[in-house]
Amino acid sequence: MPVIPYAQWNRPIEFAYRCATPIAEISFHSHSFYEIYYFHEGQCTFLIGDRIMTLAPGDLILMHGMTLHRPNPQPHVPYIRTLIHFDPAYIYRILPEDTVRGLLLPFGELRNYRLSLSGERRAEIERLLEELSRLYEASERGDAVQPFAYERFTLRFCELLYVIKGCCRQPVDRQIHRSERERHVQNIISYLERCYHEPVTLDAIAAELHLTKTYVSNLFKDVTGTTVFQYLYNRRINQAKIQFRLDPHMPVTKVGKAVGFAHPAHFTRVFKAAVGCTPDAYRRRMLELQQAGDSASPLLSASGV
Repeated sequence: MPVIPYAQWNRPIEFAYRCATPIAEISFHSHSFYEIYYFHEGQCTFLIGDRIMTLAPGDLILMHGMTLHRPNPQPHVPYIRTLIHFDPAYIYRILPEDTVRGLLLPFGELRNYRLSLSGERRAEIERLLEELSRLYEASERGDAVQPFAYERFTLRFCELLYVIKGCCRQPVDRQIHRSERERHVQNIISYLERCYHEPVTLDAIAAELHLTKTYVSNLFKDVTGTTVFQYLYNRRINQAKIQFRLDPHMPVTKVGKAVGFAHPAHFTRVFKAAVGCTPDAYRRRMLELQQAGDSASPLLSASGV
């Protein structure tokens, strides 16, 4: 099944089963809906928020929206994953409020959490994903032989949330670094997370981690698929988007400075390249949504991974 661009996803629960489409260019992105990501096969490191993960088949990631993330699959190796995006407000409309609070607790409390599944738990999740795929495809076809396919899909999705909640009841190793190289990259990311809003140089990172500047630059690119400064700029832009959503009255220059851009023109140029509009246009859109009392969350990404 091909990856569907986020901008074309218009159901409260969207599902793409066993995507195997190679992705020529993968950018950092964030979105306001929740995501369930299941890794079937391949070789991939996944950068999400301030953590890097080396994925293994059976890994399931719960994403809590608006967190910057980017997979880095190895080229010439099949990259097979299942993606589910859903609007938590929709789940509140179809189930009792207390029930939903419990089901979504892993997304809210754990945030961007990896479950490494094996044995019967993994088999149960994969059976559910296959059944969800069958019902979702029937709903897209408008299959008369399977009426109410999307409604049944929704019920099975709620069952999946229950299974995930059960998996989260026991301690799970949140982070496994499989090499010294990954530990170094994790330390680089942690440094950038602490200091993204300040002036950052490769010299400062190298000094902090007792590594050479060249090693820091080459290692980060090799493991993550992006450069240190591409990551840094995307982290700042993502924080700016969050700030505009929280307070659309804040002036653009103040937001740019708060997230680490010393020059307004640089902030505008980088923001437009990443988001597709100027920060002022984005801020006005957030202000319009606030004034209209629109609780719908705008989609903030243009490519699916």
